[in-house]
Amino acid sequence: PAEVCNLSECHLPLFELMWRMLPKGQQVAKDMYGLNGFVAHHNTDIFGDCAPQDTVISSTIWAMGAAWLSTHIWMHFEYTNDMDFLKKNLPLIEEACIFIKEYLFENQKGQLVSGPSISPENTYLLESGQQGTLCIGPSMDTQIIRDMIHAYVKSVNLLRIESSLTSELIEIEKRLPKLSIGTHGQLMEWAEDYEEVEPGHRHISHLYALYPSNQITIAKTKELAVAAEITLKRRLQSGGGHTGWSRAWIINMWARLGRGDLAGEHVEELLRKSTYDNLFDCHPPFQIDGNFGGTAGIAEMLMQSHNGYVELLPALPSKWREGAVTGLKARGDVCVSFSWKDGKVKEGCVETGRIGICHLRKPENMRITSIDETVSMSECDEILTFQSEESFVVKFACD
Repeated sequence: PAEVCNLSECHLPLFELMWRMLPKGQQVAKDMYGLNGFVAHHNTDIFGDCAPQDTVISSTIWAMGAAWLSTHIWMHFEYTNDMDFLKKNLPLIEEACIFIKEYLFENQKGQLVSGPSISPENTYLLESGQQGTLCIGPSMDTQIIRDMIHAYVKSVNLLRIESSLTSELIEIEKRLPKLSIGTHGQLMEWAEDYEEVEPGHRHISHLYALYPSNQITIAKTKELAVAAEITLKRRLQSGGGHTGWSRAWIINMWARLGRGDLAGEHVEELLRKSTYDNLFDCHPPFQIDGNFGGTAGIAEMLMQSHNGYVELLPALPSKWREGAVTGLKARGDVCVSFSWKDGKVKEGCVETGRIGICHLRKPENMRITSIDETVSMSECDEILTFQSEESFVVKFACD
């Protein structure tokens, strides 16, 4: 929750770790795959180890670690608008892209896919009754790769850097498999519409596109959003969400789908079943994932900004009738504080940082109570745009 909870400085140690990982990841790419670039697998340590860990096939053979981590560089930039940071860390994204460019291969459909790989820790069932974990082109891999490519292309464009890699990545992205819907109406987890050995599995990796990514949204991909909801319901009906960190993912996903009451139920379950008296997440003996993820989920319930504008109370549970939040951070380096009553925004303010622009979805019956003289305001389709050549504060109330 570092970025959305306005603790961006807590994200920085991750990037320091990535620089330690880089030379080791480049060596693993050469030694293990015979490829260039930066690869990491599902686990690392303070020394930056990038080789496969453990002997568990359902998690060990997964080469997306560096690719996923590289998307955090773009995420940090989205929240801070720190161009110096982006320029400094762009080589990490570039090296991860170089590995993926060489790692992908063409399947029988002419698509570019990853593999051998896995959909983290899950197992599929063949018609013969045989079970398997290794696969080609699992959905999560493709979703991560797409985000990584977007991060690199957007970065070099913003930094006005000429790179021959850009055009190659754009062409690669065109050939990546599209998100697909299976026979149950669910988002497909694998390239084939396999049945699952454990329908209530704790991982829901193929919904990465819903959260933390924005490849699936209610506003822009309604059909896929419905498939994501069906996926969540199928998992939960079969006993999913039984670990603290898994339930934290579910909170965030219901929040992205605008299902406030369902998100709220899982906040309660996280506290009731997966939290010790000292508030540590209990996945014996302890996993911080549930704490961080649960916090991020509550923030997503109160405010979202992944659609290009700030939206207040996108997934508020009906039980949370009255409250207030101070100092959340939206993409675009915008600080947001507001209160609500009877489930509706009562009053609030937005404050911009480095760049004086903010797009805000207009709350019901909103009126401006204070605005800097330098700020221009326009409205289109219920989205208010505030803009100035310097940082500013806008205060508002809702009657």
